[in-house]
Amino acid sequence: MKTFLLPLLVLFFLVISCSNGSNDLDRSGLKGHVKSVTEHQFEATSEDGRWVAGKPNLYGNRITNYDRDGLYVETIAINQRGDTTGISKCRRENGEMVEETFHSIYGDRTTRTLFERISDEQVNFEVWDGEQLYTEGANYYDSKGRLLQQVRVVNDQEVINHNVYEKGLLTETYQEEMSGERTFTQQYDYEAFDDEGNWTTKLIYVGEDKIKPGLVTVRKLEYY
Repeated sequence: MKTFLLPLLVLFFLVISCSNGSNDLDRSGLKGHVKSVTEHQFEATSEDGRWVAGKPNLYGNRITNYDRDGLYVETIAINQRGDTTGISKCRRENGEMVEETFHSIYGDRTTRTLFERISDEQVNFEVWDGEQLYTEGANYYDSKGRLLQQVRVVNDQEVINHNVYEKGLLTETYQEEMSGERTFTQQYDYEAFDDEGNWTTKLIYVGEDKIKPGLVTVRKLEYY
């Protein structure tokens, strides 16, 4: 089965950058004094009646670093061997993130995202690929700083990405087209947690029928 993931913007941290909340760890739902989070993605395979990590996936591999104040510092895109394929860094003014720059080793390309806070609930953004505007839109957050909706322009049409949470965990994402059609649905189950209560294994189901997971994300957390 070929797995299609929900389209993401160029920069990894766009979904939680500039949101309301005490720090980026809280906004990400991370517990404890987290220093870094390393994620690897695999195709899901059945073993002894359980879904486990199988063949490595090309995408979904990254390291996200935080400072001692729980603020996001950078995201490093990696392959399954741990080699760096790109890096995203943020720029802040008066503690507020105003720009994030992603440089990809492939093609030596640099993409910039500019942020403008409108309110505690809304942050507008523009994503630039060189001198060309790639996309623009707005992120909308709840009182906990979690991303609820992302409205953006795709091929001159507005689409809305929705996030659904249960018990503090992201359980579903989907895209709403201008026609109202629901597309690119993903659902998530969490199979394992560390001693701090942060998840370490996530199953990803592609589509509205939650029958068989397509991917498994495994992550390791390092603490200060």
